[in-house]
Amino acid sequence: MKKQGNLVRLLDLDQDFIIELIYATPNNFTGSVVYNFTDCYIDIETGKRLVKAKDMAREAGFRMKVWDAFRPTSAQQKFWDLLPDNNFVAYPPDMDTIKEFKNSHMNGQCVDVTLVDLNGNYVPMPSDFDDFTKKARLDCIETTGEARKNGEFLRDIMVKAGFTPYENEWWHFYDKNVTPARYTEAILD
Repeated sequence: MKKQGNLVRLLDLDQDFIIELIYATPNNFTGSVVYNFTDCYIDIETGKRLVKAKDMAREAGFRMKVWDAFRPTSAQQKFWDLLPDNNFVAYPPDMDTIKEFKNSHMNGQCVDVTLVDLNGNYVPMPSDFDDFTKKARLDCIETTGEARKNGEFLRDIMVKAGFTPYENEWWHFYDKNVTPARYTEAILD
């Protein structure tokens, strides 16, 4: 099992995830590659909870696709430089002065996920990933039908597995059950 600090390779915990690290490609809101690794790393305890959620999705006829888990601190800085809006991008920490860490992508204790069908095809969800409009909120009144149902199902299984949803992004979940680890710039491949 590949491991570095609190981080493990998610596929070493369970092979059934579909990994599509959006920020390892130019197909994201920045239009460029934000980080240069392709393996999905996650806090080991967060990963165990994600496996539970994935298993619940599988029982209901879905698979789980992971768009983002651990991301280095330099990636957070790039995001902030492009979109300095704390509703969508957390302010990058000053690693020389930070005293208190939070559950974050920068320590692998947050995930961005969606549901797909058993063949890996997208199913209707409330919005596209990294939609910076009100449609990204699960409670948006414009979200109806199957997209709302799927978004609510994802939220419900993630909560049952121990995650806390972020109200402004239907795809983003915090693992607040684990003690926040130090943020890292680790390159894992």
